[in-house]
Amino acid sequence: MATATAKPEAKIRKVNFKFEKPFPKHWYNDNPIATHFMNAQHLAFPDGEKFFIRSVKAFADVYKNDPELKKRVDNFIGQEGTHYAEHQKFWDIMESQDLQPMKFVDVFRKTAWNGLETWARKTLTKNQFGNKIALSVTVALEHYTAMLAESGILNKDITEKMPQEMKDLFMWHAAEEIEHKAIPFDVLKKVDDSYALRVGGMAIATWGLWFYLGLGTVMLTAQDKDVKAKDIPKDLFMFLSKFRETFGGTLASQYFQYFRKDFHPDQIDNYHLAEELLAGKNYA
Repeated sequence: MATATAKPEAKIRKVNFKFEKPFPKHWYNDNPIATHFMNAQHLAFPDGEKFFIRSVKAFADVYKNDPELKKRVDNFIGQEGTHYAEHQKFWDIMESQDLQPMKFVDVFRKTAWNGLETWARKTLTKNQFGNKIALSVTVALEHYTAMLAESGILNKDITEKMPQEMKDLFMWHAAEEIEHKAIPFDVLKKVDDSYALRVGGMAIATWGLWFYLGLGTVMLTAQDKDVKAKDIPKDLFMFLSKFRETFGGTLASQYFQYFRKDFHPDQIDNYHLAEELLAGKNYA
């Protein structure tokens, strides 16, 4: 399947999103469950982006003699570094709302990074298998972020009721996720083009993504003193229904493409969405 849109260069942009206090506590669709699902992303993304950077850097010796790929990886690392810095700014807002974001972050770090990742890298050392698994998980999660990004750009309902600065943050992030979606994939192909490795990474990524976002949502909702227990079933139903309506279509149509043996992210024609969104923006 040919790509209809030329692949853009992943550019490192200078951004500085600011969230004024007091910030609406249930800022996403006036729904605490939906809001805390999005808040969980603010908490998971920074450490997740650092994991992506570690995963590609582990194979610097593989791509250092390929100037084009090395430049693309350097830009990928620069973009991801900016992503985690901008999302982490919102942790302070959550604390000002009497939430306890570090409780989830501490669990996330202890189990995902200091636990599973460290164990894999230190134990599965033969042929750098632990590092390869980490890179494969990174590639799979980049497929997820590109799918979610496309949904966010195409479905205006997703961001319609967001505060403007939050909308700007998520749309900028979405555009860059699409822009650099193929870079870790190309590193993995150069490192080890094993189909089993690629789909194994997707299995781990799928479990990890939804488990930790779900855990973060539950922990933040439990901390929210403005949530009434009797309203949780209604809010949860509305959140899940809206999620299926807005994100479900892209996830259903693109998730299983990853399992084709000849799959490459460039086969999903959405680079133009990123270009159109970023066009005319005053980013350096």
